[in-house]
Amino acid sequence: MNSTTSMSSVQVVSLVTAILGGLLGSVALAVSLLTYLRDKPKLKVLLQWDMTEIQRGTTRGLIRVTNVGRRPVHLSIVALVLPPKYKHDHLVMTESIQGRRLEEGAKPEGFIVNYDGLAEYKKDWDKIRAVAEDSTGKKYYSELPTKKPSWAN
Repeated sequence: MNSTTSMSSVQVVSLVTAILGGLLGSVALAVSLLTYLRDKPKLKVLLQWDMTEIQRGTTRGLIRVTNVGRRPVHLSIVALVLPPKYKHDHLVMTESIQGRRLEEGAKPEGFIVNYDGLAEYKKDWDKIRAVAEDSTGKKYYSELPTKKPSWAN
């Protein structure tokens, strides 16, 4: 008596299909989870000091806000954040008050920082950074500066 068990071709096809379905289903789940996690708005805020305006020959700061996420964002306000020991904790960029919509992949929005009155904060120049707030109240901060700006001399 032959005790070897053999699978019919129908069983082989069913087994291969089941294994393939399990693998492809797992890959699809992983891809959809990664897409879900990436599928949200995200802003990148960059603060640059000592930018020269060629037409007027003046030196100013620049805050650039870029939507690097995958959803449009409504930008509510942009400001400089000061250390807590000062009378004010934020210096708001006036042109940001009306708000702006940043589409996915759109050009960065720029906000000029005038140096008038900043000399008051020159001892703490390395603790001042930019913040952008979206319509949901989420705040995005720039990195702290590493190079001393001219207004702090």
